[in-house]
Amino acid sequence: MSNDKPQTVNNEVKAEVVEEKKEPTTLVDTLFDIGLAWAEFGVGQGRKALETSAKTLEKVAQSLSDLQDRLRKDAA
Repeated sequence: MSNDKPQTVNNEVKAEVVEEKKEPTTLVDTLFDIGLAWAEFGVGQGRKALETSAKTLEKVAQSLSDLQDRLRKDAA
């Protein structure tokens, strides 16, 4: 019986480690986690692209305003 005790303790320790890691237990859970990670990445990239576009449009709008001012001065 002394040989059974260490094996039982070892199995209990392994079970606690798996619980602490909280690893997905099924393929569906794993696929869901991967999909969620990609969705989060895609949304972040979309946000960055929109912010960059907005900054670019602001610069273009300012350039057009400057051009309009110069045209008005030239016409006067």
